[in-house]
Amino acid sequence: MIVFLRRIPANIKKYEIAAFLEPALKGGLFAKNGYIEEIKILTHRDKQKNTLEYHGLVRIEPEAAAERVIKKLNGKPINGKHIVVREYFSRNWHNDPRLSRSHPNITFPDRRKADRRRHHLEAVRTDTPPPLSIGDFQASYNERF
Repeated sequence: MIVFLRRIPANIKKYEIAAFLEPALKGGLFAKNGYIEEIKILTHRDKQKNTLEYHGLVRIEPEAAAERVIKKLNGKPINGKHIVVREYFSRNWHNDPRLSRSHPNITFPDRRKADRRRHHLEAVRTDTPPPLSIGDFQASYNERF
């Protein structure tokens, strides 16, 4: 499952994200430990305000561990900034429920007054590292602390 970290601090590093997620990845007595497969840091520029936004995408396996991460870390601070942690949904026209109506003759009113997507954002940079292994994480974690 891919976990979305919304509006993370600008100066955050991948090893800090991994350290933030690590306590929630640990399983309990009957739960399996989770592991991080990949971390991406996305940078978007808001053309209207001329500001940058930073978001994180973290692929976590197994899915139960990802759900545990979302439940435990949503709203918690990372580097002094509270962030939103939620499941990432890939949206495209194939999975848009408004387009797949079973009855074409019946019209369903669209309850939205306007599109909620912010079209004035543009992707500036996507930081895509190689997959993170446990050994790589421990080595980088030990170097930092």
